[in-house]
Amino acid sequence: MRLFVNELCKIKASRSVKWITIVFFCFAVLAGVVWKRAASPVEIYGFGAPFMWIFGSGASGFFLYAAIVAGLFASEFESGVIHNVLGCGVKRSSYFIAKVTAIFGITILIYLSSLGVLFLFKCRIAGFGPADLVFADYGRKVLVFNGWAVCSLLSYVAVYILIACLFREAVPTFIASLAVTLCELFNLFRGPVRIAIDAFGFIERDRILTPEFAALFMPCVWILVISLIGAYILFLVQDID
Repeated sequence: MRLFVNELCKIKASRSVKWITIVFFCFAVLAGVVWKRAASPVEIYGFGAPFMWIFGSGASGFFLYAAIVAGLFASEFESGVIHNVLGCGVKRSSYFIAKVTAIFGITILIYLSSLGVLFLFKCRIAGFGPADLVFADYGRKVLVFNGWAVCSLLSYVAVYILIACLFREAVPTFIASLAVTLCELFNLFRGPVRIAIDAFGFIERDRILTPEFAALFMPCVWILVISLIGAYILFLVQDID
């Protein structure tokens, strides 16, 4: 628990986390203005904001989370912080779990906070939405959709953590993470970003609470698990000196 609290204190003091949070908040406001002009009611009214933010923070902003990983993980290899901590008798497994949990926690917090900003902004300028347009089981669909959206986001963060354990330097970690994300955006492979974009069709057809929607995100689960296992093994066996 002390390790986790220590990681949270690092996050609180991190300039990269603060600046990235501000960028996402500004982008949420900007997205609210742009989506107001769209034809789809889901994009116009506030009730659609919880289903739309993943396209903003995902398709164009996944790589920003790489800066957090580079700053909170890779740079600590480079600066010797991890070497010093492990030299004090801290178990590698405990330290890895605390660090990954903290990074995942701030990722989820930034995502949900930005979504909240977009939701409140859209409700303020366009209203929540006419009663006949709001989805049935609205609250449940918001939870299910964003649960899978967070899963897709964390899967990429896990990939970034794996890259950080491979390079162990902040700049190469960010460059490699950016390259991976851009390759997917240019359709060189299908990963979490493309899956999140494909989810839009399920929103339009109101099929969020279907097995097919859950199956869409199953590759993200595998990416998340495999990347974390790979990063964990690397962290345990590599020479930290």
